[in-house]
Amino acid sequence: MLIKKMKFMYNLTSQEQYIVNYILENPSVVFHSTANELAKLTYSSSSTIVRLCKKLGLKGYPDFQLKFALEYKYDQIDESKREVTESGDKSLVKEIDLVPAIYEQALLETRKMFNEKSMINIIDWLKTAERIDVYGVDMNYYVAQQACAKWNEVGVMAVAYNSANQHYLTNLKNTSSTVSFVISHTGKNKAMIDIAKRLRNNNMKVIGITGSRDSTIAKICDECIITYSSEEQLNLSKIYSMMSSLYIFDVLYMSSFTFQQEE
Repeated sequence: MLIKKMKFMYNLTSQEQYIVNYILENPSVVFHSTANELAKLTYSSSSTIVRLCKKLGLKGYPDFQLKFALEYKYDQIDESKREVTESGDKSLVKEIDLVPAIYEQALLETRKMFNEKSMINIIDWLKTAERIDVYGVDMNYYVAQQACAKWNEVGVMAVAYNSANQHYLTNLKNTSSTVSFVISHTGKNKAMIDIAKRLRNNNMKVIGITGSRDSTIAKICDECIITYSSEEQLNLSKIYSMMSSLYIFDVLYMSSFTFQQEE
């Protein structure tokens, strides 16, 4: 993941990009050089090397050396499988390689943010749920539909909504057996905030799928699961957040499937 991130980062300065290119072309230099030695080889400074390491999400150069070394042996790609004909579109190849890297980063970063206690609470609620409702607008409604389709396949009633169903919310009787999810990556979507409040007023279990524990949605809901969205690559943020949400619901779906098998 580190090596892929180095290959596809967009927010590097020209000096940082030169250092990255130098390392990718001469990977063994990382194993034998200190930060100061690498700085001399790349006509930069040790402080620039350290800043680059932190921009890559690492604590410093020693941390970079360790993670780079661990990944390097797995990143030896068979060039014969990657070669394109001389007339091939090299930019297309870059995009083809970039997409799996985005998916991998979204899943790994989301996994890091899981609060196991919250996940256990949510899974316990799902064990006894007779119905699951998932609310989301725009792209998040697509995520809601995908999640509900999977739950329905294993015999759990699940319904996706892209707005508040006023008739349904008004006539709820047995709310204790219903678990509701409200998706808003910013946590500021007014429609989703209103829905979360209405659900809580009906004494329903409400779980926020949101990008921050400090968001309005997170504060309203009984529990929340944090989604990932890269701040470094804002033009790809929708892909990151969607993959993050799909991953979260797949984890919960697999848990539901396990419950069905155990029964």
